[in-house]
Amino acid sequence: MLRRIAGSAALAGALALALVTPANAAPANAPAPSAFAERSVGAVGPVQLYFGGVGGGPYNIAEAAAHRTALDQAAAKGFTAGQCRLTAGPAVVTSLPNGYVQVAVEYLCTGEPIVTSPTFVLYRYHKKSDTLSTTWNAPVSYQLQGPLGTLHTSEAPGTQPLYLCQVRGDHFSTTDVNCEGQTYVTRLGWLYSSPPAGVGSLPLLRCLRNEDRQIFESHQTNCEGQIIGGTLGYVLA
Repeated sequence: MLRRIAGSAALAGALALALVTPANAAPANAPAPSAFAERSVGAVGPVQLYFGGVGGGPYNIAEAAAHRTALDQAAAKGFTAGQCRLTAGPAVVTSLPNGYVQVAVEYLCTGEPIVTSPTFVLYRYHKKSDTLSTTWNAPVSYQLQGPLGTLHTSEAPGTQPLYLCQVRGDHFSTTDVNCEGQTYVTRLGWLYSSPPAGVGSLPLLRCLRNEDRQIFESHQTNCEGQIIGGTLGYVLA
């Protein structure tokens, strides 16, 4: 809602070429390190999610409702109020002649949310300029394309963390906590480094669209007819 994601399609396309090979496949043309490169290689990055809230009525009531709505959404995902900080607003987005207003706020919640389920489904979403795979909520304007498989919500034998990152507004998944030198978004869950014994699994591949050099993930080994970048790991089927 209040997010400020913008970027150059040409630059994103150039960087996408460098990012097409996943970090665990040792890309030859790795991007330059970013501020997140100072993270320890062995560290596990946090879950980091934005929540927006809108309230209406007289200003004081509208503002309180906006904060409450955002923090209620955060609580539904397992975050406490202490894990969240206000990053935008309160801002009046609509004013009516009777003095009533709509107020918007945005919070960023970071840490380890309380999660009761042992697994999450990884879904792929799309809009014209981006494809995003996440176990969390997709931003407004993204359309659901379907599930890619299931991730563990905590570490299990043979697994490694999977992260959501972005380069100039183009989202991609990686097992590198440093996001291959790009911008960290959140942790998605844990996937297997190799096919697990005794359970059904699917490969999770990084792919690149021919026409616009947009990065996306797929469980089809031919990357749905697009450019194959390599295997990130294996998700539960």
